[in-house]
Amino acid sequence: MMTSLNRMLSVLDLFTAARPVWEADRIVEALGCSTPTGYRYLKELMLAGLLQRFNGGFYALGPRITLLDYVIRSTDPLLAASIPQMRELVTLTGCHCTLSRLDGDVFLDLHHECSNQEIALIYGRGRPRPMFSGSAPKVVIANQTSKQQRGLFERCREEVLAAGLGETEEAFLKRMQQIRKAGCYRADEELAVGVSSLSVPVRFAPKEHCAALALVSSTQHFAQSNVGEWQDKLKKAARRIALALGGE
Repeated sequence: MMTSLNRMLSVLDLFTAARPVWEADRIVEALGCSTPTGYRYLKELMLAGLLQRFNGGFYALGPRITLLDYVIRSTDPLLAASIPQMRELVTLTGCHCTLSRLDGDVFLDLHHECSNQEIALIYGRGRPRPMFSGSAPKVVIANQTSKQQRGLFERCREEVLAAGLGETEEAFLKRMQQIRKAGCYRADEELAVGVSSLSVPVRFAPKEHCAALALVSSTQHFAQSNVGEWQDKLKKAARRIALALGGE
């Protein structure tokens, strides 16, 4: 059951790149709460700096969000442990390197380290990515519990089917088990034509979803390289990150 605090914070989830500004009445309507309750939430979020109000009763995300983004970029232990390893991987492989993780049912890139290769990385830090395309989401989902995977299948059945990851729940679970056992996943041209990726899980906290560490490059560069060596380097980097965070 959603608590009052959870419902108030859920206001922030309404603001997206596609819809960054909301009217107060539309917020109340989206929450499904009473008008006095909705306006109280808006007032509290403004006082916290998480929302700002403009003329005409329009609301947008507030300046505290900018501050929090700066703090997490500067101090996030996962980023601090990962970035040196990612830079080394870029040097060793000539690929771009990305770090990603799951937040609820939203898959996000946390950091990119770029190589000299001129390929377009479509998704950047904080921009939601497709849940079932590319290599990174698959290694993260594969390392969830079977209960989490079953729930994901029920919520996203059509997307799972479209991605070819199983026509039934059991087939989906079996595919995820295969990926987990392999310890990595390679995707060719799933997110963009001519672009491939190779991902491994980063287990940085026992009760958290793992992150995904990925090499991204042109499919041609993959074909001309020893991807098996890249896989070993990725796995070693993931272990170093986990060890730095008190994991494996």
